[in-house]
Amino acid sequence: MQHSAPIAFTDEIKSLFVEKKLLQARERLLETLSNNWDGHCNLIAFTYLYAEHRNAEDCAQALHWLEQGISRDEVDAKVILGRLLLSGEVGQQDFPRGMQLLEQAAQANVLMAVLTLAQIHQGGVEGQLEANPELTQSYVKQAADLGDPNSAYRLALEMESGANPDLVQAFKYFDKAAQGGLSQAMHNVGVYYLHGKGVIKNTHLSLAYLTEAAKLGSPLSLLTLSLLHLDGVEVEKNRGVALSWLYIYQVLFPQTDIPDQLQVLLDDVSTEEENFARAAAQNFLNHQLNKSPTGTLH
Repeated sequence: MQHSAPIAFTDEIKSLFVEKKLLQARERLLETLSNNWDGHCNLIAFTYLYAEHRNAEDCAQALHWLEQGISRDEVDAKVILGRLLLSGEVGQQDFPRGMQLLEQAAQANVLMAVLTLAQIHQGGVEGQLEANPELTQSYVKQAADLGDPNSAYRLALEMESGANPDLVQAFKYFDKAAQGGLSQAMHNVGVYYLHGKGVIKNTHLSLAYLTEAAKLGSPLSLLTLSLLHLDGVEVEKNRGVALSWLYIYQVLFPQTDIPDQLQVLLDDVSTEEENFARAAAQNFLNHQLNKSPTGTLH
């Protein structure tokens, strides 16, 4: 029965890979092979796959160790070998077996296998496989449920825009994508909370999500926050706060247009409002934005 390698050993192997000391990593992995630690054969295969001047012998050895991993039921070896057999990258191509290995790994909920199968079934493979929207959707949902934020976001968009929109499920998957760090999903969750779409209306949570998305540089959230404070919709009306969000937007996206309503705000600003807004916006750019600002306020 396989079990995980000690953390210290795992860290040692990671360091050797990072330092590109593949021969040393291989020696250590071979020395400890009898411990029957999970993923060992897969890692040995990587020492050949990542060789600086990989040759035919390296490819053959990589395939050999991946096969060894599969014989030891290393599920990651099924993913790697499956992808290699589909592409023929290492000199051996076997589409049916590659698909079989990926499907076995997907049944074990290995995310990389699920994502690969979603991509394959979406576009199909000339001479091998026709595109299959139903299977694509099934794998996208599986990937979303396994925690892939991009798949969750894609699924949510489809659920809210289909012939029979399901806003409750759309919100669920937007939220999954938001928890995975996607700013565009955070924005959508904020909008859903703001309007009570697919979820109970909650202005506090709406502003929290919109603000978090803005911190990640979401242009839609920056404009939405500006408009909300300008109009006093669900929040206290405050032209200075509206202006500060707008200034941040202009710094991050200087080449884009702004809504007419916000342009009117820019054209009718008092000195006091401008000073407050610029100071608040600069503080946000300096201390809260979770990406490097593209400019400063003048």
